[in-house]
Amino acid sequence: MGKNKVVNNITAAILAGGKNSRMSGFNKALIEINGITIIQKTIKILQGIFGEIIIITNSPEEFKLFEKETTIVADTIKNSGPLGGMHAALSVTSKKAVFFVACDMPFLHNALILRQLKDFERTNCECLVPRIGNSIEPLHAVYKKALEGKIESFLKESTDYSVRSFLETVNVCYWDLKNSRMNREIFKNLNTKEDLEKTIRSLCG
Repeated sequence: MGKNKVVNNITAAILAGGKNSRMSGFNKALIEINGITIIQKTIKILQGIFGEIIIITNSPEEFKLFEKETTIVADTIKNSGPLGGMHAALSVTSKKAVFFVACDMPFLHNALILRQLKDFERTNCECLVPRIGNSIEPLHAVYKKALEGKIESFLKESTDYSVRSFLETVNVCYWDLKNSRMNREIFKNLNTKEDLEKTIRSLCG
């Protein structure tokens, strides 16, 4: 799998459906750093790898700018968090798997994604989730299309909608990575205004 090869049998999906309560309701995907929004940067990285990109959001009007280069999809199972978004993407894709990424990860790295996809192809697991020590990142992970029905059943039968709880019910492989500053930074999310300020200092400093 060469660096510039487009992956045609796996779709990329950006999860952009959060409520962003700790950001005063502002959509984290649309935060601008160095003159470009996080989601624009994310799309650019994913376009160099994937032939199809989906944005999962419950506010599609905010993403009309990206209609030509992505498919915009809303949750079909409402108010169920990231798992609901994952179900929506798996239900619309015709590919064998989906690489999911959160919308608020400004340090994504194409080389790491390509390594992850390559290792996913070598496994027989239903999903491949990165792990650094005891910390996992289920929203920078690959999930097989076949999990659509399992997620739907889980959401209907469970009161715990966390992705981590769902992973306990399926055949997951953990992709162990070195506990390096670079790897930790790639998986960093912007959950608070303080996180945003630190990121701006890091990228602009």
